[in-house]
Amino acid sequence: MTHGVRIASGAVALLLALAAFRVTASDGPADTAGAFPAVAGYYEFFVYLPEGGAPEVAYAEQSCSGALISSRVVLTAAHCTAYNYTEDVGVAGYHDAVWVTFDTVATANDFRCFLSSEGVPYSEFLTGDYACDPDAVSVPFPVFRRAAVTGRNGGIDVAHGLTHPAYLRPDLKRDGTAQRVEPNLQNAPDVGALILEQPVLDRVPLPVRGANELSGIATLRGTPLVSVGYGLNWTKLVGEQPTRGLGPMTDLGGGNGVKRIANVGPIDTVHANALVPRQSERQGDDLVCFGDSGSPAFLAPGGTVQPIVSAVLSGATNWCQGSHDPYYRIDRPEAQAFIACVIANEDDVKAACEACAAESYFGLCEGL
Repeated sequence: MTHGVRIASGAVALLLALAAFRVTASDGPADTAGAFPAVAGYYEFFVYLPEGGAPEVAYAEQSCSGALISSRVVLTAAHCTAYNYTEDVGVAGYHDAVWVTFDTVATANDFRCFLSSEGVPYSEFLTGDYACDPDAVSVPFPVFRRAAVTGRNGGIDVAHGLTHPAYLRPDLKRDGTAQRVEPNLQNAPDVGALILEQPVLDRVPLPVRGANELSGIATLRGTPLVSVGYGLNWTKLVGEQPTRGLGPMTDLGGGNGVKRIANVGPIDTVHANALVPRQSERQGDDLVCFGDSGSPAFLAPGGTVQPIVSAVLSGATNWCQGSHDPYYRIDRPEAQAFIACVIANEDDVKAACEACAAESYFGLCEGL
């Protein structure tokens, strides 16, 4: 997940030149048959509010993925719901709003056209690169469903997700940003949730694994894993370590706006908090990419997918070449407690914020 960090046009040209020498691999086929109707794309409208200056749109596209697990709750990754606090501008200086879609195709242009047509606050600043192109909208046009506000700062909407309370430290740094408790996502409780403003009645929520259920599967290591999300189809590096700096985690876009099914290979490693599938392009695996964060993972023993959420995609690599990204295990007791708390409070967002989430640490629930 990222926001609109700008890079120079020369750097973009360099990226394109480098891409010409890469091998392209698919992130898996589009879910055109509707096999995973409850998998969602997480679309964010993020606007900087500089003191004394005009608002500036920094992001208006798909940034993460998730899965509907009750009529109003979408499960995703904590690094998606807490990104603004930890990586961007802290808990102040911006307006944030989030929608999800379950449609197979929902492009960034579709989202921007939706924002403009609905007269969403600050949508008048969707100009230039962020302008709606009415001639390029998808047919059928996707349905975007708004996530509830889960945190305000000074009366401004800044949070639309709930973050696991053990994911962030309960105090801000001097620059107003938060820190993760555990820097290594492989060990972190990287799970978050969105509460939708209206219940979803046209699809069945996905069940999740029970407490410690995965630990009882003797053949877990070696079991194929399937991940479903809206991440980029990115040009992959083969036989090289992930690069730092230039890559999709600049401002080269969110996801690709297409729900994709990625067969990421058998589970190589089982950690206390994470599952790590093989993710080897050389061995025929599909690979996850930027925008897939929060994607639900399903076990597929014998090639048959079990439609139960076992984990959510946690890790990320700048070039999206599948560098053993971990999936956070939903059967962990701390994940179970968080999920149960959010679902129990899905009809009272303020109560959910106060009882379940790290957002309460920073006083963001008080303005709800």
